[in-house]
Amino acid sequence: MSGEYIPKHFYPKTSSCLHYVILFFSFIAGAATVDTDAQYRLVRDLLKPYDKRVRPALNFSESLNVTFGVALAQIIDVDEKNQIITTNCWLNQGWLDPKLRWEPKKYGNITVVRIPFKEIWLPDIVLYNTAEVTSADFSSVSTNVIVTHDGNVTWLSMVIFKSSCSIDVQYFPFDEQNCSMSFSSWTYDAYQVNILNVGTEGDTSNYMNSTEWNLINFVQEREVVIFSCCPEPYIFINYHILIKRRPLFYMFNLVVPCLLITLVSLLGFYMPSDSGEKISMGITTLLSMTVFLMIVADMLPPTSDVLPLIGLYYGITIAVVSSATAMTVLTLNIHHKGQRGQEIPGYLRTIFFGVLAKVLFIKVDSKAQAPERGMHPIPQSDYYMKYENETLTENGGLSPRFTRKIHTAPGTPSSHTTDNTERQFMRVLQKVYQTIEKNEMRLADQDRRDHIKYEWQQLALILDRCLLIVFMIITTCVTLGIFLPSPHSTAFGSSYV
Repeated sequence: MSGEYIPKHFYPKTSSCLHYVILFFSFIAGAATVDTDAQYRLVRDLLKPYDKRVRPALNFSESLNVTFGVALAQIIDVDEKNQIITTNCWLNQGWLDPKLRWEPKKYGNITVVRIPFKEIWLPDIVLYNTAEVTSADFSSVSTNVIVTHDGNVTWLSMVIFKSSCSIDVQYFPFDEQNCSMSFSSWTYDAYQVNILNVGTEGDTSNYMNSTEWNLINFVQEREVVIFSCCPEPYIFINYHILIKRRPLFYMFNLVVPCLLITLVSLLGFYMPSDSGEKISMGITTLLSMTVFLMIVADMLPPTSDVLPLIGLYYGITIAVVSSATAMTVLTLNIHHKGQRGQEIPGYLRTIFFGVLAKVLFIKVDSKAQAPERGMHPIPQSDYYMKYENETLTENGGLSPRFTRKIHTAPGTPSSHTTDNTERQFMRVLQKVYQTIEKNEMRLADQDRRDHIKYEWQQLALILDRCLLIVFMIITTCVTLGIFLPSPHSTAFGSSYV
C-alpha cells in the first residue's frame, strides 16, 4: 500500500463514525443493564416483605373480589360406565393485590412484571365435583402470574379435569348429556372471597372439536350456596357442558350388524325344510345377538332407572329371533305331519290353498287326484269274475263248470285226472289274483298317503312365506319405531339451550 495515495482528511472522518457507533451500542447496553437492574430491584422489593399466607386485602373485614373464567379447550373422554367426563380447560383468575403495587418511575418505568405463581397468595378455588383427588402438579400447567403496577394480578393456567357427570343412557346412542363443573373456594366464604363470573357463557374460542361428541352449548351461572355445616354463604361458579353424541360409529358397529343378523335369521323361513339346518341357523343367530348384547352392556353403566334405547332394540330383536326359531319348529312339525296319513282339515285347506296362496302368489303344485279315503276293491276283469261266482268243491270235489263238461262228454277218458289238474291250476290263479289285488290296493293307499304328505308340505311352505313376511314387517317397524323418533336437544329444557 506504500505506492497508493491516501488523502489526509480520511482518517479523521473514519474515526468520527466509529466513535458514534460505539456510543450508540454503549447506550443500548447501559439502558438494558439499567432495565434489568430495575426489574431485579422491583421483584426484590415486592417479595421481600410479602407473606403469601395472608389474604391480600386492605381491610380484613372486606371481601376480596376474584374474577374467575373457564375456557373449554377439549373434551378428552366421556366414560359412560364410570360416569366421568375428562376435559381440558384453561383457567383465567384475576384479583387486586394491594401489596404488589409500585411506582413505575422508581423502577425504570416498568409497569408489568412476571412472578412465579408459588411466590404469591393464590385463591384456593377448586372443582367440587371432581372424580380424581390427586396433586394438581401432575394435571395442570402454570408458570407465572402477570402483575401490573396498580396491583392487578392475572393467573393463567391449564388444567385437565375429571369431573363426575350423571350419564343419561335412555336414548343411547342418540343421547344428549348435560355435565356440570362446579368451582368454588374450599376455605374462603363469600365474606372473604367474592367470586365473580366473566359474562354469561363460557369461552369456546379455542375449543377443539371432538370426534364423538358435538358441543351444543357451554354456559355458566353464579350460585350462592349455604352448607349445613357452616352458616356463611359460599359462591359457586357452575359451568354446564351440553353435548350430543355422534351416533355414526355405534350405528355402523352395533345397530347395522344386529339388523343384518336378524334378517339372516328370518331367511331361515326361506330355507327348505328338508335341508335340516333351519333350527341350527336360528340358534346360531340367537347366540350372535347375545354376544353383541354383552358388548353393549359392557359399555353402559349398570343403571336400573331407564332402559337404554339400543338395549331395548337388542332385547326386542332377540325376542323376534327366538319367536322365529319357535315358528320354525312349528313349520317343521307341519312339514312332517303328512307321514302319519292324516288329511288336512277343510278349513285349513280353504285358508291356505284358497286364500293365502293366491295373496302370496304361490303356485300350489297339484299332483294326481288323491284316492278316496279307505281301501275299496279294484274292479276285476270278466274273465276272473266268472270264476269268482263258482265255488270249488271241498276234498277234491269237481267244479260245476267241469261237471257240466263231464256231463256233456260222458265217454271222455281220464276225466278225473284232468279235473284235479284244472282244479289245482285254478287254485293257483285264485291266489295270484288275490295277491295282485292286495298289491294294487296297497299301491293305491300309498299314493293317497303320498298325496296327503305333499299337501302338508305345501301348507308348511305357505306358512313359511307368511311368517317370513310377518317377521320382516315386525323387524322393520321395530327398527324405525325405535331409532327414528330420536331426541333433538329437548332433554335439557330451555334454561341452558
